Amino acid sequence: MSSSEVVSVPVEEPIEAVEELYEEQAPGHSLKPVCIFIGPVILSLVCFSMVGVLVRVHVNRLFSYPGVPVFGLIWVQILGCFIMGMAMRLKGVLLSYSPALNTGITTGLCGSITTFSSWQLLVFQELFNTPRSDHSQFRNFLGGMSVLATELGCSVAAIRLGQMIGDEVRIAYNYLLARNTPAGTQISKVETAMLSAETSGRRDGWLAWDKWAKCD
Repeated sequence: MSSSEVVSVPVEEPIEAVEELYEEQAPGHSLKPVCIFIGPVILSLVCFSMVGVLVRVHVNRLFSYPGVPVFGLIWVQILGCFIMGMAMRLKGVLLSYSPALNTGITTGLCGSITTFSSWQLLVFQELFNTPRSDHSQFRNFLGGMSVLATELGCSVAAIRLGQMIGDEVRIAYNYLLARNTPAGTQISKVETAMLSAETSGRRDGWLAWDKWAKCD
């Protein structure tokens, strides 16, 4: 096998299956990670990270004002976790366009919108009463646990909501892909996997796209 030939490998299969496929198409060659197309990945990370930081700063400022009922940091966590939940369910769609796009959205955008350090700083400030509020140490503990539990619960709920919305978007995308693909047309292995494999437990999704299709 020449170095210029390309081995087609399914995207979402275990590494053992990928190695077996590679061995069948290129006998005598081992599957080794190759640092190729690293430029677009780095560029995607840089661009999406800058966008994520701007989103976090402006959202945090939007919800930071005197008398705010809920601390503003929680909204950036909810937004970032929601996008991450959607990206988890749409990974196959993103990879079918570009691996750099998937990395940029998940690691760059979501990683820059969400913040772990600011969350822990807020917990520390409540636990040790750095604002010097007039209450007991027990209430300091309650304040720290309130911030910890609220952030954690809202983040998990936002990820789950994003996964649910992502399921619907993916199922709708698969339906449109199958509908707009003429019979007998060969499609890529990524698109085939997206059409044949659903990761949500319910093949019709919450909105039952297959039933809506019958109304066309």
